[in-house]
Amino acid sequence: MRIFLAVFPPAEVQGAVYAAAEALKRPGDGVSWVKRENLHYTLRFMGELGATGARRVSEAAEEAARTGAAFEAALGGLGAFPNAGRARVLWAGMTEGGERLTALARALESALARKGFDRADHPFSAHLTIGRVREPRADWTERLAAARVEPASRFTVDRLSVVESRLSPRGSTYTVVHEAPLGSAGG
Repeated sequence: MRIFLAVFPPAEVQGAVYAAAEALKRPGDGVSWVKRENLHYTLRFMGELGATGARRVSEAAEEAARTGAAFEAALGGLGAFPNAGRARVLWAGMTEGGERLTALARALESALARKGFDRADHPFSAHLTIGRVREPRADWTERLAAARVEPASRFTVDRLSVVESRLSPRGSTYTVVHEAPLGSAGG
């Protein structure tokens, strides 16, 4: 199973991000745009795991989720990695909740290490990927500066999801295989 851990914003927030992404799109832009229902904050990509590995990841998610209560978050502006001039990844940031999401990612990283997994190969950054630039020839600075995310895009982060990703020619299909509610004793 191809597994990652994530926080999914509610459908209306996904819709606000998707609307902002729609304003960025151009024919032949060389971007693989994320489907509306797949918009999420990745806390950790785990890769291919067997049933035992997936169970250990779910246990780590439960452990990390117990470290903090649910919290409020709000979408922020749009940006790009490594930068708008040489974009490889287009994303939506957070204006509220980023520090709490980072703390959750750190707790998850520690829990995964206790379950025998290697540390992540890069630090966590609170961002929601909206597109992956396949041909980084365009400068996205002006388009990103002009795009707006609905200001009412607030939501509650109340669970950590363990997700299986299946790749197909039509794009990725995500299935939540386990949810760990924040601040609970879980199971």
